[in-house]
Amino acid sequence: MLKLTRALVKKSHEAFLLALEIFNKPTVGYRAESFSIFFSNAWELLLKATLYEQAKGKKLSIFLKKERNKKRLTISLDNCLEKIFLNKNERIRKNIEYISEIRNEAAHLVIQELDPYFSRAFQSGVINYVNYLKNIFNIDINQYLNPGLISLISDKDRIVDMKILRKKYNKEDFKSIINWIQKFSELEKLGIEGAISINHTIAIVRNTNKADFIISAGGKGDNKAIIIEKLKDPNITHIFNRSEAIKEIIQRIQKGLRFTEYDFEAYVFTKGYKKTNNEYYWKPKYGNSPQYSQKFVDEFIGEINTKLLIQRRKQYRQHLKIIKKVIN
Repeated sequence: MLKLTRALVKKSHEAFLLALEIFNKPTVGYRAESFSIFFSNAWELLLKATLYEQAKGKKLSIFLKKERNKKRLTISLDNCLEKIFLNKNERIRKNIEYISEIRNEAAHLVIQELDPYFSRAFQSGVINYVNYLKNIFNIDINQYLNPGLISLISDKDRIVDMKILRKKYNKEDFKSIINWIQKFSELEKLGIEGAISINHTIAIVRNTNKADFIISAGGKGDNKAIIIEKLKDPNITHIFNRSEAIKEIIQRIQKGLRFTEYDFEAYVFTKGYKKTNNEYYWKPKYGNSPQYSQKFVDEFIGEINTKLLIQRRKQYRQHLKIIKKVIN
């Protein structure tokens, strides 16, 4: 390993550890913003180390051309991501970009109710960092920290109902909250490398009954984290009955967009949610009333537009015609 590469990796370690230590102190108020700053810095240094090592020490791999009488500057985190993760939709890149955006907003991002969403993106980012460091530089981060620190403190009990947030914040701030949650939903769809599902927590424990995700260093020769998943109590995760879900959608839906109960049923049908219990829909074993999750409502709001509503109505209408013919 080249001398500058080694120095960059060392600084990256330090920024990474500082990010973990700050976030795992519940008494610290500026946790999410501070984590995003140090964690983004950790990735930037690590990616520069990768580029510099791969280029066998060529300065222009990470440095910009020097201007006269000015200090030589290095490329940005965005430049590093473009050079290493060529696919814009690569999951690790998306996770880093999400956290980097939080860093960029840190000067005025003070909405603490978003922490439960941010922490799940952070947790995936931590796993990605640990695996990348092992795969690229053959460095096991466990040599430098207590493995328990890899599991960030979960804020699952602090997820606030949208109806409360709407009353608490002005229109502009509430719109910002919705925007961040929608971005999280897109990240969540990418899987474990994007963000931990809002319906799960993550921990390093011996008793697998105490957590939804268990991270393990894996066996010898296995660099990947071992993940064990278990669905949470649907009475906690699926908080809306049908009428409540419809009411929530009506309150949040774009003005001027025609939406009815028929559209709700069309959406559920075309998505196939009622085929089995899942993170969006839950039908209790004993009882007739289905339950819907916050994720269901967030995804509905994020996806829906006039064109999609018309398409789903058409599909649902055809389905009902077939059912009617069978009955008759």
